[in-house]
Amino acid sequence: MQSLWHDIGMDAFHTLAEVAVAIAGFSSLAIVFRGQRVDWDGQEYVSLAFAMCWSIGSVFLALLPVILNNFGFDLMTSSRVGLFLTAGYMLLVGGILTMVRRRIQSQGGGKARLSLGLTSLYGLIMVGALGAGSGLIPGPADGWYAVVIALLMAHATAELGQLVIKVVRQGG
Repeated sequence: MQSLWHDIGMDAFHTLAEVAVAIAGFSSLAIVFRGQRVDWDGQEYVSLAFAMCWSIGSVFLALLPVILNNFGFDLMTSSRVGLFLTAGYMLLVGGILTMVRRRIQSQGGGKARLSLGLTSLYGLIMVGALGAGSGLIPGPADGWYAVVIALLMAHATAELGQLVIKVVRQGG
């Protein structure tokens, strides 16, 4: 039975990696549809950077348990390591992009898009990753790791959604 659960867990992480690749691909479509008819403002570049960083990062984070398993780590240990790496990745990349976004806003470059919802989601994902990785949140680490990666991809999709809505409103 443990072997079946292990296989299901590994399949879930493969699926998450595939979804993250799809989000990254969709991000590139936003660039194509945007074209050169309208200039991008700084906030749009930051939204695209968030979408690309979170989706590409999710690919590597989702494949981490598979890679660590090949080095003899079990799924739970791999997931705990992944949860801490996710929190560190989010702190570094998200911190830099949020500082850039705030700097652009303070200089009057682009509309203020640091929405409460996206900021709350970012904080929730990071706190959840740290809590689950340290065992403070009850439940299996691999389940929480999958949830954290899915939420990271949801954040990427929300950032991308902002770009798509703007493109549609401006007619290309």
